[in-house]
Amino acid sequence: MEKQANEFSKYLKIFYRRRFLFLTVSLLVMTLAIAWCYRLPKQYQAASTVFIEKSIIDELVKGIAVTPSQDSHIQVLSYDMLSRDVLSKVLKEMDADTPLANDTAFQNLVDDLQKRTEITIKGKEGLFIVSFKDKNPKFAQDYVNTLVRTYVEQNIAGKREETFGANRFLDEQLAHFKGKLDQAEDAIIGFRKSQGVFLANGEQPIIADLQRYAAEVESLTLTVETLRAKQARLKTQLRSVEPKVAVFSEGQKEDRIIRLEQRIGQLLLTYTENYPEVVRLKAEIEMLKRQEGKGWESTAGEVAMFTPNPMHQDLQQNLFDIEAEISSLEARRARLLSLAETRKRELQEVPENKKTLAVLEQERDSHRRVFEQLLLRKGQTEVSKQMEIGNKTATFRIIDPAILTSRPVSPDMARMILLAIAAGLGAGAGLVLLLENLNASICQVQQLRDLGLEVCAIIPSMVDPALVARNRRRNLLAYGVSGLYFSGILGLLAYEVLKGMV
Repeated sequence: MEKQANEFSKYLKIFYRRRFLFLTVSLLVMTLAIAWCYRLPKQYQAASTVFIEKSIIDELVKGIAVTPSQDSHIQVLSYDMLSRDVLSKVLKEMDADTPLANDTAFQNLVDDLQKRTEITIKGKEGLFIVSFKDKNPKFAQDYVNTLVRTYVEQNIAGKREETFGANRFLDEQLAHFKGKLDQAEDAIIGFRKSQGVFLANGEQPIIADLQRYAAEVESLTLTVETLRAKQARLKTQLRSVEPKVAVFSEGQKEDRIIRLEQRIGQLLLTYTENYPEVVRLKAEIEMLKRQEGKGWESTAGEVAMFTPNPMHQDLQQNLFDIEAEISSLEARRARLLSLAETRKRELQEVPENKKTLAVLEQERDSHRRVFEQLLLRKGQTEVSKQMEIGNKTATFRIIDPAILTSRPVSPDMARMILLAIAAGLGAGAGLVLLLENLNASICQVQQLRDLGLEVCAIIPSMVDPALVARNRRRNLLAYGVSGLYFSGILGLLAYEVLKGMV
């Protein structure tokens, strides 16, 4: 403790001994530092706050409509807002690109604006703040407002273009997959037509058809055999029946003529030859006589008139009918056998055909699922497009535009004066300690003792009252001047603090 007190006392004595140097250097450094700070260019800051407002309609149509994600825009907001394209539009609108001589100067200006523009994103609150510092407060205000307005307009236009582009893309994809779906449907229909529509039902319908064909063929075979037996019997009967039968014989004709002549004789007893009955009977007699040799056949020396046998004709007609029915049944049986052979081949090809059909149906179903999903998305994008047209989605609302400020934000003179005071005190103290360390002379008795030397005697200093009084006046003058000067510095500091609080 005593050692520390001695050290403190030693440094006090050092500073007291070099007090004028300390005061002079400290005040000089403070003055130079403060003067340098006041010569720094003033920077004025303009800031604008933008609120990302979500429409209530956006929440109502959630899941129905698809709106561009604001999170994705916020993630790239800084890069997007400070892009060369946006800054070029801002400078062009502000007519700030006119004085630029070439592309290099323009690029340097863009780079400088990108460095000096600060964007603070508060994602939870849905806010982002754009601030900019410049020595010209009017330029800073116009730049920030133009930058925010340009970005908002470009963002809205970009969202609309994105929505319309998605709509056009879905239209193209819908037409593309509709064509693929139609081709797949046509392929399935063509394959089924070539392989049979029953193919989709599997093997059972084919087996059922084969069983039905076999039963019908067996029934037809039995019917044909029955008809063939009947045909043989009819042929036998037909051979036993004469194809023609005699109507009457020559004897019967003669008897007829005699009976007719007798009748004519009887009638002539009463009537004349012109009596109609007599005339008719004579004509009949003449006809019988003319029919001699025509339609008459001679049998066993007897001439007779023959006519087709009705029984023979009936038997022959039945035989013809049976033969026609047999031919019809055999043709049908042959057709059934042909169909059965076709079904057998189809039954053998069912696994391969089913595999081919499954591939075609799988391709068709895949296209149909994509088409249905695209159709659903199409409806959502249509709602989204209408929302974008009506400007019903999330929008940027400028809640605090940049204003013209007259107070510079840089340099902070209060802080700079404090730093200048600290620098002045530090420089004065440092110089005093440096000179003290460079001074190798013995100034105190303790230094001799620290060196291990014996102090035999101490000669006290002689006090000159006139000199003491003169030193006191000089000290008071120096303290007064230094105090007044430092009070001025503190007053300047207070002024800057109060100015910053207004």
